[in-house]
Amino acid sequence: MRRAALLLFFCLLAGCGSGPEARLEKAREALAKGDYSAAAVAASEGLAAGAQGATAWRLELVALEAEARGGRSADVVARLGRLATGPFATQLTGPLYVQTAGQVKEAGDAAGAVSVLDLGAKRFPQDADIVQAIERAKSTGGAAEVERLRSLGYVE
Repeated sequence: MRRAALLLFFCLLAGCGSGPEARLEKAREALAKGDYSAAAVAASEGLAAGAQGATAWRLELVALEAEARGGRSADVVARLGRLATGPFATQLTGPLYVQTAGQVKEAGDAAGAVSVLDLGAKRFPQDADIVQAIERAKSTGGAAEVERLRSLGYVE
């Protein structure tokens, strides 16, 4: 009986380490270490494990940052698009788009950063932070940024 109880205890303990909260912690640790691929995978696993509410939102934010810092702008745009039409739509803000665009740019994808800003501008056309970030990209951006801005109609 005692062995069975111990076995059950260890099985439950092992199961607790793979839930959404544990995945969130693992994702945050990977993000802090600069292992963006591992952070994105852990966050996705946490979401797939049935995360809900605040835990799901935190997992989405970690996944978004990991994708942005990893230079995966297409994934960032796709995730923001999904979030904008899902249960967390009201959580999205102009400053989040600007922050995410900055992370994409820091990862070396200036044109991708402009795509993130464009997505934000379409969702929040009057947001001062987004307008200011686009204006800054127009005046101080590199060739890739200006070309992307031109292709989107922000620059003639």
